[in-house]
Amino acid sequence: MHAVRVSGEQSRLVAIVFEVADIDRSVALYRDAFGLDLHISDHEGDDRWTSGRHGATSWTNGAFLHVALYQAKDVAPTTRAQVGFSVEDLDRAHRRATDAGAEVIHTPKVQPWGRSSRYRDFDHNVIELTQRT
Repeated sequence: MHAVRVSGEQSRLVAIVFEVADIDRSVALYRDAFGLDLHISDHEGDDRWTSGRHGATSWTNGAFLHVALYQAKDVAPTTRAQVGFSVEDLDRAHRRATDAGAEVIHTPKVQPWGRSSRYRDFDHNVIELTQRT
């Protein structure tokens, strides 16, 4: 993968935001199935992507990354997007995901980038868990 350069500076991903049909159900799935420590809050305003009821978390060790699920407003929720997370033990993470009711797309298998498994959330987005080999 090559870094993207904008105006001579290197750009990198810092945020992933999905809109979901049911914020409580989705936050529970991402917490229980995929281990995201999402915190529910509500920001005032009228910006579709930064205001309203949502669950969010940020990683600050290493490169900063913010992940948020927002309650869809008067538009359809985000669908058919994919996000991936690195895990230390894919077999354990897979059990956690299935125990929490995540829909399995494929069970752990060897890929060129490591072992991975994929799941679908309630809005048909795909979550990939990968263990580097």
